[in-house]
Amino acid sequence: MSPRFDFFKRKTADHFHDKEGKANFDHSVTNKELLEIVDKEKKILEKDLVDHLKPTKDLALDCLDRLRRNADELEEQEIRVENPQFESLINTSKKILITSIKKESFIESSSEIKNYEDAMKFKNNLELLINRFGQVGDSHNRILNEFMRKQVNKLKSEFDNLSSLLKEVTKIIATKENEINTCIECKQDLNLLYEKMNEIKTKQLRLSELIEEAHTIDKNIREGKNQYKDFQKSEEFQNTSKILAEIDNKKNEIVAFEKNMINMVSNLTRPITKFSYLASKETQGRLETILNHPLEIFKDNSQYLQLFGELRKQVDEKSIQIKDPEKTIHQIDEIVNSLPSLSTKLKNLKEQLIQLESSVNATNITHLEDIRNNIDIGEKNRLENITRTEETQSIINELDTASKALKKNVEERLLELTNTKYSIIQVDN
Repeated sequence: MSPRFDFFKRKTADHFHDKEGKANFDHSVTNKELLEIVDKEKKILEKDLVDHLKPTKDLALDCLDRLRRNADELEEQEIRVENPQFESLINTSKKILITSIKKESFIESSSEIKNYEDAMKFKNNLELLINRFGQVGDSHNRILNEFMRKQVNKLKSEFDNLSSLLKEVTKIIATKENEINTCIECKQDLNLLYEKMNEIKTKQLRLSELIEEAHTIDKNIREGKNQYKDFQKSEEFQNTSKILAEIDNKKNEIVAFEKNMINMVSNLTRPITKFSYLASKETQGRLETILNHPLEIFKDNSQYLQLFGELRKQVDEKSIQIKDPEKTIHQIDEIVNSLPSLSTKLKNLKEQLIQLESSVNATNITHLEDIRNNIDIGEKNRLENITRTEETQSIINELDTASKALKKNVEERLLELTNTKYSIIQVDN
């Protein structure tokens, strides 16, 4: 911020330069050629900027040099005050001012302005040191104006000159700033367009690979399904299928047999439960097995036949009170009388199942399962391929949209900048 004793003035608002006229040329170029055109245009603008800026820069450097010399003179001068109590404060303010000028007023005179970036750096540095001078001036305003008015007035003209020169620098830069920034943005967009077009090529290559992969997957699925059908029609597989059907029937027969046995035992749930109340722990365990795992009866007929005999006796002697003892006795007799034959039948069914299973050609089953698994894997891979293909195509579409927008922006900016219509027809590798 500016010191109250007006060491310098603030910078002015930016001035923008606009071109007029309509384009009367139409050129088709590659992005590489357009980069060269943009670079050439930027260099022309920068040369013009540098040429206009050099005299003002030299004046600013001369002004800073005079400020430093004035600071040296001020440093050698002794400030006399009537009241000694202010002497220390005045000398401190004087020292701070001199130090600030010597420290902040140094801009490398040998640092040549060659381009827009150098010009902006010079302007920013000039603005920064003026702001710092202003901060010092504000902090010590009263002391400087009260006790060093003559010395400060000598510096004031240089600060005013410096502030005016900053305005001039800002004005000069503003005349080319928009056009140079347009060049910079064009180069950035061209580079980005190049990247996106390369990415499109990469994604298109990947898309081609995915399409080819899809054809291979579809072919393998078709071949697998044909192979599966052909093998199913073979006499060898027909025989295997017949045995497999017999195995399923035998398993169903065993299940039905076991279910019938479970139902027979479940009819005796109530009397068996009451019987367990009077039985020993060992007997209770066997009764629990009958209720929960009735098929275990076939593993030890004699043990469970004896247990059913004891149950029948308890019912017959009415030691167990049940609603229809005669019906219960009949059910017990039915199990006891049929248990040997049922056990034999179950044994025969399981042996027949084992015999059927052993006659199956495991190689045929494994071969068929392998074909089916390969078909399933192929169909899964096909779904994944479709997803990846759609995602890749979506990315290509997005990149294409972005590339068209970048291309349009570049062409519009170059039309405004050069008054010539350029059309990008190729992105160079």
